[in-house]
Amino acid sequence: MTLEVDFQWIKIPEGEAFIGSSREEIEEAHEYWKDKLLEPRYERDFKDWLMKEYPKHQVHIEAFEISDILVTNQLYKQFCDSTDIPYPESILKQPGKDDHPVWGMSYDEALSFCLWISKEMDMIISIPSEHQWEYAARGPLKTQYPWGNEFDDSVCNSIEAGVGSTTPVRKYGSGRSYFGVYDMGGNVEEWTSTIYEPYKGGDFIEDDLIETLGEKYPVLKGGSFARGGDLCRVARRHGRHPDEVFKYTGFRIIRKF
Repeated sequence: MTLEVDFQWIKIPEGEAFIGSSREEIEEAHEYWKDKLLEPRYERDFKDWLMKEYPKHQVHIEAFEISDILVTNQLYKQFCDSTDIPYPESILKQPGKDDHPVWGMSYDEALSFCLWISKEMDMIISIPSEHQWEYAARGPLKTQYPWGNEFDDSVCNSIEAGVGSTTPVRKYGSGRSYFGVYDMGGNVEEWTSTIYEPYKGGDFIEDDLIETLGEKYPVLKGGSFARGGDLCRVARRHGRHPDEVFKYTGFRIIRKF
């Protein structure tokens, strides 16, 4: 089988990344989103969820390249056809949506995809770390969202946009990140290779994710069409809750050069 690649590599230069949020930024996010959450019961724990982002700190990032788009149904289907990995729900239930992001695979299946495509392309390909993802989303700036400091449901596919499903991976050109990467806010949430732990100087947050997933779970970034725009904030640290509404999880890939 000849691999058909539909993404482009975006060069992310070596640099200093601002990771996480200051207390002031957390207060601002809490004030803006507390009355806009999808369920009133979320407000009780919302501040704790945001405190996972504290404290804000700088991290040196080595140069790497990242796919300009999320891994699509079209690309992931080639992986499934070449292995014994079953089609995820996004492929089974979305015929004809090859240019939409794949979702529904497990974390381990996403890692298996990286091993497969590494062999196919003869290079080392992986899922971005949380720091790499965050740097690709806002570069050397301190913006709250990939596109700027103000939430805008016209430039991303979160629930506020009212689309109700995934969208083509290059639909929101005006919502691209600092480095020109698509869908770093909305469409589907994204696996990272980072296992949750507090940042140095921050507190370990025990919440519903700890209760359901245990203390070690991969950090998700970016939000989805099925969830609120609060998850589109670059600094937000989420996890894949087993509830059905959180199943819209995909990923993008990186390589070092």
